[in-house]
Amino acid sequence: MEDKFKLTEKHLYNYNDIDKLNKLTDIKIKQLLNDVSVKSINYDEKSSPTNEFYSSVEEEVIKRDEHIKSKIDQLRKEKENRIIEKELIDNALQLLLEEERKLVELRYFKEKLSWTSIALKLNVSQDTCIRMRKKIICELSNWIN
Repeated sequence: MEDKFKLTEKHLYNYNDIDKLNKLTDIKIKQLLNDVSVKSINYDEKSSPTNEFYSSVEEEVIKRDEHIKSKIDQLRKEKENRIIEKELIDNALQLLLEEERKLVELRYFKEKLSWTSIALKLNVSQDTCIRMRKKIICELSNWIN
């Protein structure tokens, strides 16, 4: 249960970075798609006639192309997972009461305020804020993990 709690808090703390990370991923994908570097020719090979269909350069280009495609697929999958994570959090937050959403915003989405500051903004005691946090994170962990 404690791991689920911490994981949920981690998701909330990282929430604001999701769009930034997705933009970085788009740039990396664009960079990979535009990468046209080619390996230099190796003259150490014997140049005897063979029945080989591909040359070493062609093999290198094919391997590189496969590597780039798999890297792009991996980046797209990571981006899609972050998009899904953000949607889960957005929808889960809609299930909370207004005061609970406000607590999440103040604690996790904006600069990390002290419990005293949050309590003052919500007009409740510090202990109430901490109890609310535990309840909220437990609920959110069931919805987003």
